Amino acid sequence: MRLVVPYSSDLSTVDARLVRLAESLGGQCELLRLEKEVTLSPKFIEEHVGDKNSCFVVNPAVIRECLSSDSFPADLASYLTSRFSLVLIHNLSLDPFTASTVRTFSAGSLDSVHPVERSGLSYEIASGHMQVCGAFSGLTFGPVNKTYDQIFSKNLDSGAVRTYIAIGGQPFFASIPRERAEVFFLASANIADLSANVDGKSLTEYFSQLVPPAMFIRYAFREGCWLPYQDHATFIIDDPLLRKDYGFLNYERLLGLMDEYNFHTSIAFIPHNCRRNSLGVTRMFRERADRYSICFHGNDHTASELATKDAGLLNAMITVAEERMDLHEKKTRIQCDKVMVFPQEKFSLEVMEVLKAHNFSAAVNSGPYPLGDRVGLTLTDLIEPAILKYGGFPLFLRKYVREIALQDIAFNLFFGKPVLIVEHHDVFKDPECLTQLVLRVRTLAPEIRWSNLGTAIENSYLRRWTPEGTLQVRAYSNAGKIENPSETLLRCSVEWPACSEIPVERVLLDGVPWAYTRTDHKGIRLSFDLPPRESRKFSVVYRNEFALSDANRRVQWKAKAFLRRRLSEIRDNHLSMIPHLLLIAKAFHRCLSKSGDH
Repeated sequence: MRLVVPYSSDLSTVDARLVRLAESLGGQCELLRLEKEVTLSPKFIEEHVGDKNSCFVVNPAVIRECLSSDSFPADLASYLTSRFSLVLIHNLSLDPFTASTVRTFSAGSLDSVHPVERSGLSYEIASGHMQVCGAFSGLTFGPVNKTYDQIFSKNLDSGAVRTYIAIGGQPFFASIPRERAEVFFLASANIADLSANVDGKSLTEYFSQLVPPAMFIRYAFREGCWLPYQDHATFIIDDPLLRKDYGFLNYERLLGLMDEYNFHTSIAFIPHNCRRNSLGVTRMFRERADRYSICFHGNDHTASELATKDAGLLNAMITVAEERMDLHEKKTRIQCDKVMVFPQEKFSLEVMEVLKAHNFSAAVNSGPYPLGDRVGLTLTDLIEPAILKYGGFPLFLRKYVREIALQDIAFNLFFGKPVLIVEHHDVFKDPECLTQLVLRVRTLAPEIRWSNLGTAIENSYLRRWTPEGTLQVRAYSNAGKIENPSETLLRCSVEWPACSEIPVERVLLDGVPWAYTRTDHKGIRLSFDLPPRESRKFSVVYRNEFALSDANRRVQWKAKAFLRRRLSEIRDNHLSMIPHLLLIAKAFHRCLSKSGDH
């Protein structure tokens, strides 16, 4: 399967964006050069296109340059739909040739495109076409993009039209079966530029220019595309100690909610508190590891501690954090996921490389930008399961309960991102908003797996099948696992798509150094054969060559951390119960410090 994209002197901007999107999703493209002095005809296509089990892309503005008529020839349309398995009609304008193209390929079922004129309209995604629409099936959200969005008008006899996305009840993205082909029609006047700087915009703002063409590409290439391996979700609570009650949080009551609504909670645990647990709560965590887990939340959780640019200090703080959590595991027998949730949602570029050198799986944060460094993020960065912009170390994004819309969940599932939900203890004043969100996630993705952060991140990789039958895996965590449920030998190839200056110490397969490994500027790759009914764990280990500061081991540092932690607990356990006192305390805190502490 290939995407056959005609062009004349130069590839049009919109077609170039389509090609880049297809290739980023794992599809293969074939550019077909059209000669202006040669009329586009079945004979020309037969001579210049090898594989007819492909998708032919019709951009009316391009095709018009190579035809002598003012309308799309019916015989050429019939040839394309009888010789190719898929045809995509896109980049539609309001001119007569485009209108004739739509009418000819739809056999009169669809007419020309029209601008979206009414305000307040939404995208209406069909619920009966999961194979095309995926996680977006059945959703309605908006507003539409009136700059680029258009709609088709349907004729009375339009029963063959399958509408995947509608605007105001009229088709925006649809298909019609014709001869051998399925012909897709996309009314958007633009394709998203993956290299565009998003500048803080959400993916929803790019929906009509990004998702419908991605839906088509996924449908066309099927398992030849990069597809998410598993859907995972985790609910994260920042800060609390492992004691019976912390502010509005009661661990017994939360366990009851998790059992009733079937979800998992990861406590973003502050290593400073490693000696301050309740035996009953730690026993609960051991016995109910299906519901409870913990991960790293800074070290002392002092103001912006992981946003410093001092790599030596960062190395020292993370070293202490690991020492504390090693002690915690020995005392409690609770394993801590090697995932860092940033305190105060602040981090630096430097901490990403230090975490990588300490072989953390990933970092999790509510915002995508380092403190003080407004790094330009592109659409390419945001449609990956994790952001790899910062030294190749994966940053997974999370959202607060009241900030998550259904389309946000659908975007995550469509592009292979885990659904990470965050709150603090005060959500349990009234946990209904949390439980209702869990129900909505389950409705949208019935097969989603609620798990600890480590499992969610390790399984958030992409996979595809090559024409030769090799399973390719694109990993984002530093470790993962491949299973072979079949009765035949499986050839596997794993790649980590980004490298940094952190030296690779070894690449492991089931804990053993693996010789069939290649490391270059494109990333790390290893290949292996997987016997029937077996699994393999793959991982990469980095070497830490950062200097080590001793600033965080000084008495003054420790005293400051001790005081901050105790004051924060007084706020959460006592002042939070009395709203007016909490407001006074927060005002007082702002006077004492420019950078706050959770």
